[in-house]
Amino acid sequence: MKKRLMLILAIVLCGSFSLFAEDVPVEEINEEVEKAIEEAMEEVEEAMSEIPEVPTIIRIKKLSTDTPKMGVYLSDMDFEDAYKMHYPYCYGVLVKGVTPGGPSQKAGIIKGDIIMEFDGRKAKFEDHLVKLIKSKNIGDEVEIKLFRDENILSTKLTLSTLKPAKDEEMIITKDGKKKKRLSVGFGGGSWIPVWYVAKDEFEDINYILEEYGFRGLNEEGLFLNGGGGKGNVGKGWFLGGMGAGYSIDRKRAHTTDSDEPVTRRMYYSTSYGGVTLDKRFALSKKLLTSLGFMLGWGGHTLQVSQTDGDYNWDELNDGLDDSANNSIELKRSYIMFQPKGMLMVRILDWLAFRAEVGYILSHSFTSGWKSMSCNDTFEVNDSPDTSYDGLTVSIGPWFGF
Repeated sequence: MKKRLMLILAIVLCGSFSLFAEDVPVEEINEEVEKAIEEAMEEVEEAMSEIPEVPTIIRIKKLSTDTPKMGVYLSDMDFEDAYKMHYPYCYGVLVKGVTPGGPSQKAGIIKGDIIMEFDGRKAKFEDHLVKLIKSKNIGDEVEIKLFRDENILSTKLTLSTLKPAKDEEMIITKDGKKKKRLSVGFGGGSWIPVWYVAKDEFEDINYILEEYGFRGLNEEGLFLNGGGGKGNVGKGWFLGGMGAGYSIDRKRAHTTDSDEPVTRRMYYSTSYGGVTLDKRFALSKKLLTSLGFMLGWGGHTLQVSQTDGDYNWDELNDGLDDSANNSIELKRSYIMFQPKGMLMVRILDWLAFRAEVGYILSHSFTSGWKSMSCNDTFEVNDSPDTSYDGLTVSIGPWFGF
């Protein structure tokens, strides 16, 4: 390029010198010089047109780390698709479906449309269109050119993530309005402490304990320990299981009617558990409530035994006769139904605080208590028809939400 310009300049100068040398009039010299300059300028312009364009460098700045979406299911076009739809172009991407409530549906794009252009650029094929979409940011408004029913249409679309927030999701009502649906959580599990206030069984059990010389149970309530868990099975329903129990073991010195000193022992245990089903309702991002029930089983076990610790092979029968070594075990079992309500407050992503109130309704298939002896079960005559009905209150941590 530089050599070419130097050559043009040399030609102009040489022509000028030759004119002066031939003693040509000044007017003719000026005309010849102007003509030479014009020719030189034309040569320069032609030479400049051959210079390749320097591409404009644009620094791309991605404003969001999330991937923008149109909310469509795409597919490459083939000859058969183009022929059936009378599509006369060799580019374009076919819309196989749209996401309900997504940007494309809001923009009026429907299944069967062909996306011809995205924000002024031809959509050559599916991967190319995906790259064009990803080059944008969430919230950007783009113009989409469509082919539908042999007509070319245009619409504007706002890109979004199509991803609900961590604790909420966006739903579209029938009238097209946006509404937030709060998360009801995913489930979890924990230690479950239960304060159990019985309806009447403590009186019946305490009668037996006091007859054997032991202090009775606290009739205001018992503190049961247990555990449980549950998981989200869809549409706000949670399926799980739980169980809780209490036991106490006491000993005391006693003298039999035959003046034999013995050690008398009392062991009492109670427990219940079963399958739970709850329906949760989100009040806010961190507060939810639920209503549900537990269906299961439970019961009481009461053992009283005494021994002097002196066992002689030849006198085993005598030990039973004088009651120096003897025992009794009483049992009562139930099936249970426990309606309950819960309130949960989320503290961290993995930790919540829960409070639950329920009421146990029990039913036993036999009246009265049973006595267990030598692996056999015997009904106890004139025993009370003790129930397991009672109020339960549980307050404690919950690992999950």
